[in-house]
Amino acid sequence: MNKFSEIKKDSPIIIDTCIFMVGIEKRQTNPEYSLDNMEKNWMNDVLSYFENIKLHEVVYKELDSDTKKIIDEHIGKNIEIVSDKDLFDKDPEFMRIFNEIHDHELMYAPFSKTKNQGEVHSLAYACYYAIPYFSSKDSDACDVCNEIEDLKDIIVVGFETILGIAYKSGGNKEKRKALKALYKEFCALKIRQGVIPKTLAEFLGEEE
Repeated sequence: MNKFSEIKKDSPIIIDTCIFMVGIEKRQTNPEYSLDNMEKNWMNDVLSYFENIKLHEVVYKELDSDTKKIIDEHIGKNIEIVSDKDLFDKDPEFMRIFNEIHDHELMYAPFSKTKNQGEVHSLAYACYYAIPYFSSKDSDACDVCNEIEDLKDIIVVGFETILGIAYKSGGNKEKRKALKALYKEFCALKIRQGVIPKTLAEFLGEEE
């Protein structure tokens, strides 16, 4: 989804693990990707912007302890950890949706019990409970939403939109520079595909 201004911040949104793991492979070696900087530059803004955030318990368990601490500050306020335990293997409609996502060629991982499970559970939960927004930077998860009929009503909120929300929240020159750099690096695939503009400013309809 490119027009972040159309997002209703009071509507439910379910967020995937990969959003919180952006840059984690460089977190220990490059201070620009430290969790402190991620929290300061965009996490706090985004977690405060949305009023009704859902995190599936599978996603929450996948997060590292430091990221969980950031999430925990919002639990009971605007973040809810949700579960499908009451539905799994019990509700036929939920299982139909779950299996359809789980068995899709982009999600199917027969040799791993954990791969893609956050995406599968989150999307199944979102579909079953008619949650309108799903935030992820995983291209496979986004493609699945377009290819499975049951998921067609779910709007994918990509990382470019997450950065846009943080940028519009204000901040100093250093923060804006960091957000622009994150956009170029972590939204590169969509930029190359021509799905989104080359710069964050263009994406937001602003001048550089």
